[in-house]
Amino acid sequence: MDLIEKSKVHFQAIIDKRVDDILSFYAETADLQVFVEGPRWVTVGFDNVAKGWRDFCASEISMIECLWVEALSSKIVGKMGFVGGIVELTVSIKGDIKTIRFRGTFVFEEVSPGDWRVVHEHFSQPAADPYGIGDWLKQ
Repeated sequence: MDLIEKSKVHFQAIIDKRVDDILSFYAETADLQVFVEGPRWVTVGFDNVAKGWRDFCASEISMIECLWVEALSSKIVGKMGFVGGIVELTVSIKGDIKTIRFRGTFVFEEVSPGDWRVVHEHFSQPAADPYGIGDWLKQ
């Protein structure tokens, strides 16, 4: 399975709230690092990531859809690879439907032949104007 398809299977497991399948996406290491979309800055270690997913699946958030929508790319070099792009989530929170876009990146390590696991995950949104000068990219 290529890494993009693996990420899509992961998204479906989140939608279905299949905790064991969600957790099988991650390397079971103490240095697993996940930059969640918020409100925490980071979750470190498989046990903490697992608790976070269990609590997410028991929360009032229900994922309706999770799609790569722009700038999707993937590459494997040796035993490391990544998938990155823009992700659009549609969620239901207490019956209210909300659509949110994030930058998303999964960094994978091949832990055994053909078994790719995430060792780093990063979901975020651009800061509105972190330096107070707007976008420095000139047109």
